Amino acid sequence: MPASTFSHFGRWCSALLPGLTVIALSVQATQAADGPDITLVTEIASVHPVQLDIVGTAFTGKNNDCAAPSLQLGGTPLTVVTFTATLVTVQVPDAVVASPGTYRLVLTTCDTGSKASAEFFVVLGAAGPVGATGPTGAAGVAGAMGATGATGPAGATGATGVAGTTGPTGATGLTGPTGATGATGALGPLGPTGPTGPTGIMGPAGATGATGALGPIGPTGPTGPTGIMGPAGATGATGALGPIGPTGPTGPTGPTGP
Repeated sequence: MPASTFSHFGRWCSALLPGLTVIALSVQATQAADGPDITLVTEIASVHPVQLDIVGTAFTGKNNDCAAPSLQLGGTPLTVVTFTATLVTVQVPDAVVASPGTYRLVLTTCDTGSKASAEFFVVLGAAGPVGATGPTGAAGVAGAMGATGATGPAGATGATGVAGTTGPTGATGLTGPTGATGATGALGPLGPTGPTGPTGIMGPAGATGATGALGPIGPTGPTGPTGIMGPAGATGATGALGPIGPTGPTGPTGPTGP
């Protein structure tokens, strides 16, 4: 048989079980700032006598230095089976189980001189119909942000996954820009002389070069053939009167005139 769990979250929690139904009300009547606090009640109906597991804090005193706490259900003392500072297991007498009704569960610590207590209300017997949902309460004030927790250790490296299938070939990308001209390579060895190429077309005459220095007079060449007489040149200007030459020899006597 499953256990029934009850906590105080402002609502009724119930379980219909043969012989015992426990309903936990969200009531915390007496609790000191550092005293015990009941937060959860779980019924164990699979054993006899029926047991209750009571969960909370500070059940063994604020210094955790006392023996078992004392518990009463509707004024009836309960026998403690086991206990720690946060969990107490008690037996519920058959007489209480057989008497349906609302009972106050009170837990009192054994602190010397300042015993503190906490209480929780339970209902024994058949549960009534579930009541209508009450109106939503106003939102509480937001609590202060807690401190950032420490960074957890790095997790172990996961196993290498199975290689996926090769995807289709993507479209050809755009031509990239022309790269910079590389450095001039070292001069290679001189290759063999190639065959003489055909004579090229004569290029235009180059400009007349500057007159070279006058070379030495060469030897007199052979007399060339007499050229064709050219046209008579214009009469030149009368030259200056030269000096009187010597008297020539007397010529022959001419013929006697008529």
